[in-house]
Amino acid sequence: MPARGAQTRRGSRPSSGSGRPSDAGRSHFAAPLLLALVVGLILYVSLYPFRFIADGPATIDVLRGLTWARASHGDMFNNVLLYLPLGFCLALVLEPRVGRTAALVAAVVLGGALSLAMEVAQASIEIRVPSLTDLALNVTGSLAGGVAGTVWGALGARMTPRARPRGTSAAVPLAIVVLWLLARLWPLVPDASLRQLKRAVGPLLSPRLGWGRLAAYFVGWLVVSQAVLHLAKRDRSTDALLVLIIGVLLGRAFTAGATLDSAEIAALALLLPALVLLSRLEDRTRSAVVAAMVASWLVGTALVPLWTGDARAALHFPAVTEFLDRAAPAPQQLADRAFSYLSLAWLLAGAGLYRHVAAGFTVLLVVLLGLLQVGAVEPAYGWADMVLALIAGITVARWAPRNAAV
Repeated sequence: MPARGAQTRRGSRPSSGSGRPSDAGRSHFAAPLLLALVVGLILYVSLYPFRFIADGPATIDVLRGLTWARASHGDMFNNVLLYLPLGFCLALVLEPRVGRTAALVAAVVLGGALSLAMEVAQASIEIRVPSLTDLALNVTGSLAGGVAGTVWGALGARMTPRARPRGTSAAVPLAIVVLWLLARLWPLVPDASLRQLKRAVGPLLSPRLGWGRLAAYFVGWLVVSQAVLHLAKRDRSTDALLVLIIGVLLGRAFTAGATLDSAEIAALALLLPALVLLSRLEDRTRSAVVAAMVASWLVGTALVPLWTGDARAALHFPAVTEFLDRAAPAPQQLADRAFSYLSLAWLLAGAGLYRHVAAGFTVLLVVLLGLLQVGAVEPAYGWADMVLALIAGITVARWAPRNAAV
């Protein structure tokens, strides 16, 4: 580390008073890759089905013929949503080079230019109708995305804790991320059709922010953020998290039968300020806070059936055969529950508990929650949860860092 007053090396980035890289000089390695992906997606959606007229109209004629055609609310929403990630990525790519304000203006201008080019190209496709309405909506999406990218750029350097988490093993956090991807992207069958894209975006037109789903997504993404922080280098952890977030959202959009959830979008919006606050905590304290959230969520899922069903039935212990006859959850639910149990044990170990104690506490909690639901009309816990908790406990006891915060 150079001494105070030593001359800064040529080409080095300025830093803020807190010792973090300044926002103006911070580059995002993920943004160019995501930008290329987003542009490809726009080209695909705009030019589908790629059946062009041999002698299409001249560009000047197309521009003169553009009108403010009426569009359905769904089409209007889709036009804004399509260009929102473009403005987001453009803001992240350009901000370190030209500054925040210029990057936002450039994102809007470049988004409008690409939209205009797509409108002109659509004039040569029989089933597509170019219009000024689409152009205006696309520019609006670029503006909204640019603002979101500016906010991410401003908070990105503040979401990363000052010190990198201790610990050497990456096996457990990697397994947590993989389980989260399986739970979010199951059945892992891609469907790149426009029909699937419209089906996935459809629920966003009538958003429903159920508190249960919002809490589940918020806690889940907090855990994933903690795992990514452990896996990636400190100065690249926010970019790695961004890649994971966009990967999941795009994956949901193009996975057969999957849909986007407005509760998850809201949870991701809440995630940014939460990560800024958590970054101020010491490693063990941060792990303890997130572990408490995971445990609270598990307890809540056990208590809800008792509130909504017949509470008296919970007082009767069922026969062993009845307990064993409970059907195992679907693969997506198995991955989701394995994610929860493994995350809890891992975070408890990171909070300072000995890893065997953390594993044992997790198994004991799941067993108690299963007993709490004995006789419930629709129990949320069964023998499969006991098995998953035991496997999660063994995994943490075997591979979690010994006596180190995660």
